[in-house]
Amino acid sequence: MKNIIKRTKEALIEVHKNKSYLISSLIFAFLVFAFNVLINNYRILISNFTLKLFFSLLVGTIYVMSITSFILLIVMSLLSGIVFSMSIFLVKRQITSNIGASSSTLLVSLIAPACPSCAIGLLSTLGFGSFLAVLPFKGLELGVFGVILLGISVVYLSNKIVTKTCDINSNTGGKKKWKIFQ
Repeated sequence: MKNIIKRTKEALIEVHKNKSYLISSLIFAFLVFAFNVLINNYRILISNFTLKLFFSLLVGTIYVMSITSFILLIVMSLLSGIVFSMSIFLVKRQITSNIGASSSTLLVSLIAPACPSCAIGLLSTLGFGSFLAVLPFKGLELGVFGVILLGISVVYLSNKIVTKTCDINSNTGGKKKWKIFQ
């Protein structure tokens, strides 16, 4: 457990030492937060969009949420932002390292980790809101499950970021040397 925390901390420092990744994490976290808060009022926003209405709905919905739901949404949004920036970091590193990756793999690595944070807002939009009322904790189980999945994604991506690999094709004097064992 101590090693997992250490590796995750190292990865977070490595990714976010570049300010653009920190900014992208915060922007994506805000977008996930705003999406989840505003998804139930999308018809009002589409028909009468103004910035005043946007921010009024954003603030008003926050006041209506329970403290537990609000905290879970904040945590999921922040973790989604972190997963997003870590995924972008890995994709850029793979591209610059000439490591090929299929487009489907890139798509899954960018989209899949953030999906659990959208589950609550999407369920109600798709008409499954009554399903949440049947659950013993009124849908908070999905939020906790989303946080757990996003936490696992952060740990998984952290391991990929801090794992050091060496270039197998090192160019020494015009000859390629492959060293497997040293």
